[in-house]
Amino acid sequence: MSRTDQDERYAGLATLMDSYLDGDQQAFTELYHRLSPAVRAQIRAKISNPATAEDLLQTAFMKAHGARERFAAPAGANPDRAVAVWYSTIARNATIDHLRKIYRERAVKLDTAGDDTSELLDSMRDPTLDIEAIAVEQERQIGLAGRIRQALAGLPPSQREVVTLHKIEGKSMAQISTELGVREGTLRVRAHRGYKALTELLEGYRSQAAAPAQV
Repeated sequence: MSRTDQDERYAGLATLMDSYLDGDQQAFTELYHRLSPAVRAQIRAKISNPATAEDLLQTAFMKAHGARERFAAPAGANPDRAVAVWYSTIARNATIDHLRKIYRERAVKLDTAGDDTSELLDSMRDPTLDIEAIAVEQERQIGLAGRIRQALAGLPPSQREVVTLHKIEGKSMAQISTELGVREGTLRVRAHRGYKALTELLEGYRSQAAAPAQV
C-alpha cells in the first residue's frame, strides 16, 4: 500500500480522536470501527488462535482507552497517521506481553519438569507463537533453553537426530524414516533411549544448579 493510499485510509482519524478525547462516545465507536481490522490483522500475524487474538484486540483498545489522555501526535507527523501508529504500538506491546507470559510459563515448566521428557520438549514448540518472538524470549530466559541445547548436544548423534526431528521440528516417525532411510522401529528405539538419556542429563544440570556453592 502506497503512502497516499495509507493517508486516505487514515483520513479523519485525528478529528475522531479529538472528539473521543472530549468524551464523544460515538467518536470512539467510529475509531474502533476504522482501526480494529488493521489492529486485528497485526495481532493475528503473531497469534494464530482466533479467540486469543480477539482477547488481545480488546485488551489493546482498553489499554488505549486508559492511556488516551497521554496521546499526542509527534511534531511534524501526519496527525491522522499518528493515531493509527499509536493504536498499533499499544497492540504490539500487548501482544509481546502475552507472548512473554506464555514463554515464562513454559520456561517454568521446563525447569520443574520431571521424567516426562516428551512433554518437556513439546513445551518448546507452540504453533501460536511467532518464531522470532520465541527466539527473542528464549534468549531472555536464564539458561533454560541453553540447558536444553546442552543436553541435546550430550546425546549420541543418532539419538540427538531423532529427538530433534521428532520433538523439536515436529516431524512424524514415518517422515523421519523416509528422510533418514531408517526403519520406524529402529527410530523408536533410538528415541526412547534419547529421551531417557536427556532426562538424566537435565536432572544432572538441575542438581548442579541447586547445589550450594563451595566456599
